[in-house]
Amino acid sequence: MSKMNVGQVCRTLILKAEQTGRAISNEDLAAKVVGLFEEHGITVKTSAACIAWYKSDMRKKGELIGKSQPKSIELDLDEVEL
Repeated sequence: MSKMNVGQVCRTLILKAEQTGRAISNEDLAAKVVGLFEEHGITVKTSAACIAWYKSDMRKKGELIGKSQPKSIELDLDEVEL
């Protein structure tokens, strides 16, 4: 067991959902985070929008692949024939 803040819990649950292939909605993940903290007597205001922000941030950092893989390639345009 270790101490974790809201962000760490959110990121951990997002990764766990991806690794296990579970399609859990942002709303359900947010409710899970809120519930976990409530079990310890701490009130947090994590929302579906917060979960979406964490997912976006994790994708940008390459920590989460998910549905939004990078849409860029490396190529030499001088070599492309039309």
